[in-house]
Amino acid sequence: MILLRDIRLAPGEKETRLRQKAARALKLRPEALGEIKILKKSLDARKKTDIHWLYTLALTVPDEASALARCRSAAPYTPFSYEIPAARSALPPVVVGFGPAGMFAALLLARAGLRPVVLERGDDADTRRAAVEAFWQGGPLDSESNVQFGEGGAGAFSDGKLATGTHDSRIPFVLETFHAFGAPECVTYDARPHVGTDVLHRVVKAMRREIIALGGTVRFRSRLTGIETESGALCAVTAQTPEGISTIPCRELVLAIGHSARDTFAYLHARGIPMERKPFAMGVRIEHK
Repeated sequence: MILLRDIRLAPGEKETRLRQKAARALKLRPEALGEIKILKKSLDARKKTDIHWLYTLALTVPDEASALARCRSAAPYTPFSYEIPAARSALPPVVVGFGPAGMFAALLLARAGLRPVVLERGDDADTRRAAVEAFWQGGPLDSESNVQFGEGGAGAFSDGKLATGTHDSRIPFVLETFHAFGAPECVTYDARPHVGTDVLHRVVKAMRREIIALGGTVRFRSRLTGIETESGALCAVTAQTPEGISTIPCRELVLAIGHSARDTFAYLHARGIPMERKPFAMGVRIEHK
């Protein structure tokens, strides 16, 4: 495949025109092009008299070398793909937290055949949503299941905006996974991908169903309370559940606890577990008189 940048469409112009415009840029007949995939779509509004959509495409052509030589906006393209190796473990790994990081960790572990156990201190998406909406109407705050804690993580109520300032080859895998579980296809290529809270709730529930279908377990209302070691190695974790304290033997532990589980951070610090700050960028506004 090759990558083709800067294909323009006017507002209202149909995307079926992309094939013809790509062929023109490559000096080929439209029927000579094979598969065409949209990689990115952004609005160029730098000139108010010339507002247009800009597309980046991946496409197959009969002779890549010739096409690359003819078109300066074309480049070689190799799609990134995950190869998840089959794995074995005497004990299922434990994933703490079922926000974005925890969901993807559990999903890949489940696809590798490791039957992960997920501990989420909040509720499932439907129960959580009802509690949050009741709170917004003046109801009581549930300290364990709210806009910060529960299935989907803190972003579940942010209207599903998928933004990142990084350029990482793994990002398409994340966006394509959301699409595979029910998000609209446009999230895989829009410059500012947006799922929407209603759709996002369906997506996270579909991801949970696949994890369970692959042998994983998702336990809601289960808050990490302890990490047990033996001869310096992890041997189990404990969790507060509706039935009381539960002990789960494990050798691998993923802590995907977000930024609001202060009690967990305090516990980890007291245990002497190394932690480091996550860097972040801050903008400032300066007004001059």
